[in-house]
Amino acid sequence: MTLSASRTAAIAATLLVPLLLLVACSHASRPVPPPITLSFCGFTPQVTPDVVLVVCGTDDITARNLVWSGWGKPTTTARGSAIVDLCAYVDCASPDDASVAIDVTASGIVHCSPGTRAYSTLQYSFPGGSPFQSVPANVVSADEATEASQPVPPPNQTVSLTC
Repeated sequence: MTLSASRTAAIAATLLVPLLLLVACSHASRPVPPPITLSFCGFTPQVTPDVVLVVCGTDDITARNLVWSGWGKPTTTARGSAIVDLCAYVDCASPDDASVAIDVTASGIVHCSPGTRAYSTLQYSFPGGSPFQSVPANVVSADEATEASQPVPPPNQTVSLTC
């Protein structure tokens, strides 16, 4: 290598080292955004929950074994199984829980308190059809604890979530 080539290489290295350090440091200084959570029915906010109580105040529909796809994106989806308490809507001599496939979609990322983010909308649907097909459409159940009446849940529903 000639003296001129050595000198050119040394100058190039001298100029590149600060640039490389600047690039490396700029990535480290970016703040990491807080994780996105899902909070429903007053439960503690969770990241990728595997169980979601779909109907607040009762356990009439509970989504379990949820496997999420796209968590952290504007819209995330999950598939799992729902345990549905059919006896909450018709008089049963013995418990009649059905296990059916359920799809859950969370969307609408919002900023809650400083440093927290959460999905603001939850939608559920039953890809195999409503588990309430055998329940008459005009049945209204009475909650034994409060004697309040509630209609049979729809086979798909979108609800607003709170932070």
